[in-house]
Amino acid sequence: MHLVINATELGRQRGGNETYLWGLIEGLTQLNPPAQITLLVCDWGVPLKIPAMFEVVQLGHYRRIPFLLWQQTQILRRLKADWYLSTFFLPPILPCSGAVLVHDLSFRAHPEYFPRTVAWYMRWLTGLALQKARCIFTISEFSRRELNRFYQVLPNQIANLSGGVDRRFRPAYSQREIAEDYQILAKYRITPPYIFALGNIHPRKNLGRVLEAYLILQMQRSTLPAMVWGGLPRWDSHNLVQQAQQAGVILPGFIEATDLPAVFRQAEMLVYPSLYEGLGLPPLEAMACGTPTIVGNVTSLPEVVGTAALLVNPFDANDLALAMARLLDDQALRYDLVESGFNQVKQFTWLNTAERLMTELARVSDSESRINEG
Repeated sequence: MHLVINATELGRQRGGNETYLWGLIEGLTQLNPPAQITLLVCDWGVPLKIPAMFEVVQLGHYRRIPFLLWQQTQILRRLKADWYLSTFFLPPILPCSGAVLVHDLSFRAHPEYFPRTVAWYMRWLTGLALQKARCIFTISEFSRRELNRFYQVLPNQIANLSGGVDRRFRPAYSQREIAEDYQILAKYRITPPYIFALGNIHPRKNLGRVLEAYLILQMQRSTLPAMVWGGLPRWDSHNLVQQAQQAGVILPGFIEATDLPAVFRQAEMLVYPSLYEGLGLPPLEAMACGTPTIVGNVTSLPEVVGTAALLVNPFDANDLALAMARLLDDQALRYDLVESGFNQVKQFTWLNTAERLMTELARVSDSESRINEG
């Protein structure tokens, strides 16, 4: 089998899709399946450290969607691929079997979170990809239900590739490791203690209510850890960024993947009350580092964290402030959540994700071969 993977998000520094691709690459490296695997990448001006087992095809600088889709068709023809795995979109002309990975349906459930043109082309191109795909993958039971709600894709036609937690996400066990963490924090001008929120500054991440909750705590307490938001400003975020700066929030921008474990480890907590998530890897990564975590009680997040995090109403800043205060004050609660978190993350490994991917592609290939022989 020759599997080609659309890895053009690598190096883009735009968040979860890139994190997922790096994790899948890690899982495939551990699995070392008996298949030829080629990665299609773009030049974002960032060096990519891709394991030697993968063939890499460089597509050059990113071009807009119509050109990129046609470019993929041409490359797949030249490579004589058996399977093409891509996130959200497949080329309209596909010279091999296609597999599409749909992380979430936020552009359908909440188009108001996106510029109108982005919501439109996401809806249209994802719908076309679902029609063409021989395999459909998603990353949670919640997203499986959403695919059925918006595209009438039956749950038994969807395989779950729930993702995993990189082995770098773990507690710091020695003074040397802690000192190294502090050196990393200094790059971003972060000084403990601090409360951490991760995600691009975007309506879906609900950082406006995180700020409201933080201001409530500022009025209630004489001392309070700093607040750090890790992520890049996105659509219509200028006013929120200004408000955060006025409140003293530290805005380091994009935090490199290699530095994230240190930022998680030294945080007092992760606050992640996102309004819509297909999975939600940051809470799992924080829990793997031994960091108590707060998440919203909506979409996929309760499914992901189980009983290992505090669940809050993400639409209620007072509820969020109360949860943050509990984690600052209740050491027994912090200990219980940390221990539960270590157990919860054991369910999520990139090796399992890679195994499920290759097993499903092989199953569909075998089924099609039997049909053709018959």
